[in-house]
Amino acid sequence: MEALARFSRQVNRWFLGLAGVLAAAILAVVAYDVAARNLFDAPTTWALDISRFLLLFVFFLSLAPALESGAHVSVDILEHYLAPPGRRGLRIAARVLVLIFGAFLMWQVCEATYQAFVDDSFFPTSVPIKLKHVYWIGPLGVLQFLLTGVVLLRAAVRGRRAASANA
Repeated sequence: MEALARFSRQVNRWFLGLAGVLAAAILAVVAYDVAARNLFDAPTTWALDISRFLLLFVFFLSLAPALESGAHVSVDILEHYLAPPGRRGLRIAARVLVLIFGAFLMWQVCEATYQAFVDDSFFPTSVPIKLKHVYWIGPLGVLQFLLTGVVLLRAAVRGRRAASANA
């Protein structure tokens, strides 16, 4: 199981690096569009569409790394009032709820992605791109989210915090 934790951390590092590059690409696209619009009175027709597609990739690539680092929103009001065994139980319950949410998200994302492949249709945007060429990242990102959740649940059950997780 330690190999699974190492694999998950490595994939999360790659995902986070790629998400950072794509976020920089969004910045470049939007900056180009703002400059073209305001300096040359020549707005682009593609910048908003491309930035939307890239943002979808950034979101799904960042899900698991954010979970691993404890960056997702959490509530710790009760944790301070509990003894260590209660905190551990609360942490385990939280990890189980994360996995339930992840399973539901995977179901919804896979359903939408499957439909995108079946329909083989295009986005109703100025950039002609098929839904399936963008939607495929959803199941991949959620799968890594679930894998990270399993690793964190295992760490919580064993009574220790994951190396880089706060929650």
